[in-house]
Amino acid sequence: MAAKCSSREIKGGAENVTSNLLSACVDPTLNKSVLTRNLACPEILDHNILPSRQQAASVATATPDRKRGKSMSRRSGQAGTVVKKGKMWCGRYREDVSGQDQRRHLCVPLGPIKTMTKAEAKRKLRSILESRGVNAADYLERVNQHARTFAQEAEWWRQNCLSLFKPSTQDKMGSHLDKYLSPRFGTLPVSSIDERLVQQFIADLSRTEYKTPNGAVKVLSPSTIPNIITVLKLIVGKKIWRDWNLRLPEIPFNEQRYFTTDEMVQIINAAKGQNAAETLQWRTLFASLAGTGLRCGEVFGLHVADLDLNNRRIHVRRSVYQQNEVSVKTKKGYRVVHVEAMLAEMLRQHLGGRTSGRVFQTRNGTPFSKDNVRRKLHFILDSLRMKHGGLHAFRHGRVSFLRKNGVADKIINDWIGHSTLRMADLYTHFEDADQQHVANDLGALKGVCRLVPSVIVPNVPKSSQVAGKGEAA
Repeated sequence: MAAKCSSREIKGGAENVTSNLLSACVDPTLNKSVLTRNLACPEILDHNILPSRQQAASVATATPDRKRGKSMSRRSGQAGTVVKKGKMWCGRYREDVSGQDQRRHLCVPLGPIKTMTKAEAKRKLRSILESRGVNAADYLERVNQHARTFAQEAEWWRQNCLSLFKPSTQDKMGSHLDKYLSPRFGTLPVSSIDERLVQQFIADLSRTEYKTPNGAVKVLSPSTIPNIITVLKLIVGKKIWRDWNLRLPEIPFNEQRYFTTDEMVQIINAAKGQNAAETLQWRTLFASLAGTGLRCGEVFGLHVADLDLNNRRIHVRRSVYQQNEVSVKTKKGYRVVHVEAMLAEMLRQHLGGRTSGRVFQTRNGTPFSKDNVRRKLHFILDSLRMKHGGLHAFRHGRVSFLRKNGVADKIINDWIGHSTLRMADLYTHFEDADQQHVANDLGALKGVCRLVPSVIVPNVPKSSQVAGKGEAA
């Protein structure tokens, strides 16, 4: 009789039997004597550790450990599940929610069981998933885009779009964004900004009051509100606002202040400085604004090299904004302006033989500031007891003077630097005396005979009729 095995030998033998049996299943040529030695201990057989031939044959080849579940590279998206609910086929699937980690379960009706097979219901569910783009490659990106707040979108727009505009436009649009748009829409998702919300914002803007530097309380100008809404549209994108039908406040018509020829001459003659040189510079500066129609920034940006005084021409090549040189407003702004002999002589006297540098500059050699020149102009207007006007009033007055004297529109457009001929109409102003003079000179009714009014007789009874009635009585 075979000797009994110890517990340690039984445990070790069981492991050897299992391993050797698996190896024999994998490699049938393995020497069977190895198994015979391990079967000598009957206690191993009592523990039922030796598997049957069918169990051994079903054991697969050992593979390294890997994470369970489907590989993301092999997944083609969700197909959904078709289930019965009462007498209807229903499709179940999952949908991502913006701003949430958990997806929500949705169930959509597909059709009645009597008239639709399950295969047809599956095809219909597949078409629904395709129409909603649940399995599209850009689905997750679209979901995350809807979750972006207005503040995030505005910051991206400021860095990537607003930075490409001119400095003056950057300041104006940036002010609208910081002062009005961000406080109102900053925390809202971009997808939640709709026509109703923006229309309410417009109504609130029309009632907005602000204080001027002088302490006066004023209502936001109706012309400013469309500019604020334009910035909002640029940020949210055309896909969101293209179907909006907004009602903007009506902009009242106020004629732009312009200087007549007599007013411009009085302003030039009244300009004075602390000495003769400054007086000449101020007079030449205002004469340049009146005699060329240039924008104030274009006059401040003139260099001596831009002047061709022998041929009485001024080349406009740059502008100045906040004492920094920038490009002109539009492509039409790069132009050549012809000037009259009087202005060319004033520029020659002002330069005094200088061949370089700026034409108009401060004592430190820096460009003129628009605010300082405007204050100087208002001081002159107050001394002349004239109505206040800005530096742009010279430009309007120049266009009106050229139109009044019959200059061709093409020449006006080339000198003024407008992008379209239509802008010249907005800059043209005629005085009431000029219009009356034109109406009288036309004389359309000169051939009409004058009407002599006849003597009007009062409608009273005749004396003979009155006498006859008296006798009859």
